[in-house]
Amino acid sequence: MKNSDHDGLRSWWQSFQDPMLDSLVDQVLARNQDLDIALARLRQARAEREQIASSSGPTVSAGGSGEARRSSKALTSQSGGESRAWHLGFDASWEPDLFGGTRRALEAADAGIEALAADHRALQVSLAAELVSSYAGLRATQQRLGIVRDNIRTLVDAERLAGQAHRMGLGTLADVMQARAERETAEAQPPLMEADIARFSHAIGVLAGGFPEDGHAALAKLSPMLTMRTPVPLSLPSEVIRQRPDLRADERRLAAASAQIGVAEAERFPRFRIPLGIGTTASIIHSLFSGASLAWSAGMQGSQSLYDGGRARAGVTAAQANADAARLVYEKDVRLALRDVEDALVTWTSERQRQVSLSKAVAASQQALEHSTRLYGRGLSAYLPVLVAQRTVNQARDEQVLSQLEEVRGIIALYRSMGAGQSARCDTAPCRPGDLSSVKTELHHGSGTSSPLAFSPK
Repeated sequence: MKNSDHDGLRSWWQSFQDPMLDSLVDQVLARNQDLDIALARLRQARAEREQIASSSGPTVSAGGSGEARRSSKALTSQSGGESRAWHLGFDASWEPDLFGGTRRALEAADAGIEALAADHRALQVSLAAELVSSYAGLRATQQRLGIVRDNIRTLVDAERLAGQAHRMGLGTLADVMQARAERETAEAQPPLMEADIARFSHAIGVLAGGFPEDGHAALAKLSPMLTMRTPVPLSLPSEVIRQRPDLRADERRLAAASAQIGVAEAERFPRFRIPLGIGTTASIIHSLFSGASLAWSAGMQGSQSLYDGGRARAGVTAAQANADAARLVYEKDVRLALRDVEDALVTWTSERQRQVSLSKAVAASQQALEHSTRLYGRGLSAYLPVLVAQRTVNQARDEQVLSQLEEVRGIIALYRSMGAGQSARCDTAPCRPGDLSSVKTELHHGSGTSSPLAFSPK
């Protein structure tokens, strides 16, 4: 895929050339609380990684003490009297990572951080697609509401025409009642559509980091439906796997699970510790800094579990099973990702084909309505053909708008399935694309892939 295509995938919604939509998506990516939560979890993971890293080095502490004591002189076993002791010193301890437990724990932590960074980018993809879908639904419902209102005006005229024909003896009272029923049925539709528009507006407000009512007035202004102005860049299956941040997260979790096997294995080996202490001890405080008061100690400590009831071995088995599960999740999600692309392509291409037929249907039904209305006005036809033609026009136009919405949703799903919409910036987390060949898994059965909204256009 060309670099220009990659840039287009990153800000794919700009292909609709709708400035308000561009502004809304920018606000979602900058203000959405779910993204802030994901970044907070990323910071937590980094801090936990630093905790693990700190355990690989020595620990040093300083301390001091002072003590005065008087012993009983009434005891025959000791002379009794007073004594004082002052102490200042440093203690150090280091546990060498001889069997790689800490190193593997760091590898697992690093992979976990990269997985959370990929989760953050996957959330960007999801939120951008959700915002564009809600915006497309809002604009489509506004168009459908306009169609219904146009139809109501037509039905009002038709009812008036039926009344005139009845008074002139060219029609029946049943024609008048039927026209009235059609008009009143149509008038019941706008409240439902207005409620849908409000719900879309509320969803957009919350997605953009505001409140449900934010931006309602700006979104209430009628705007054309979304139409893709540029060709959709398609990806090869291998590129889809590389681009999808959720698959990158799965792959990094697989690497983390693989590293945890090494952590569990290290628990089965001996542990060694090197303690070191140096300080001064004296009975008189000003003698603490004399050479005679110096004291130090150094040594080596080691321990090995001889019997733990199979706990360490069970830990290794559990880590291997967890890595197996992570591998299976990754393999399953790869298949689902490829299916997402295929499903989105089917939806998009089928709706594009439907658009051709529906456009012809709208034109033909409009001509039929005009013809039926002229015949009825001249008394050459009953009113029923007019009602049928009106219903056909209304259904055809509404079906056309719904098909246009489904086409847009197919485009949205296609971009989402290709991992489009992730920002090049994700706080300070590693954002490099996944290198699937670098993953080394150590599975027991073999190797694998280890403020208020501002809706002003830009």
